[in-house]
Amino acid sequence: MEIKQDSYVQLRYSMEIIGDKTPEWFGRPIEVSFIYGREPIPTIIERAILGKKEGDVVEVELPPESAFGPHLPYLVKELEISSLKHPEKVKQGEWYEEITPYGSRRFFKVLEVKDDKVIADFNHPAAGKSVLMRIEIINVRQATAYEIMSAELRACSGG
Repeated sequence: MEIKQDSYVQLRYSMEIIGDKTPEWFGRPIEVSFIYGREPIPTIIERAILGKKEGDVVEVELPPESAFGPHLPYLVKELEISSLKHPEKVKQGEWYEEITPYGSRRFFKVLEVKDDKVIADFNHPAAGKSVLMRIEIINVRQATAYEIMSAELRACSGG
């Protein structure tokens, strides 16, 4: 069956940052399912999978404005290296992550290490960059009336 309005679609996708190193966690495959035309899926992806069948693989290039937005210069900060739990793990060009004493996640790309300071970029790894999305269609079938009704309720925040 081809994907069309009111199809139940199950797919597996993975993403890769074009022109930059993709963090391992960002490139992991993810499976999702939805009712085509009833749930909020980005238009660029809806168009790419329309008419596709189970087993098809589609690649979609998402520009920054359709992916993770622009790179925001104010999210580049200078930190004291002594403020980090594991300063020995700080390496230029790599991602650094730790859990703060308050339980939140501190995650940034190390742009530069100079003396006792670190220039840290707190933007999303794909901010300002295009993303290649590989989509594998796992299952396509006609959605049931109940699935369509449930999708409509979710779309209008009722469920």
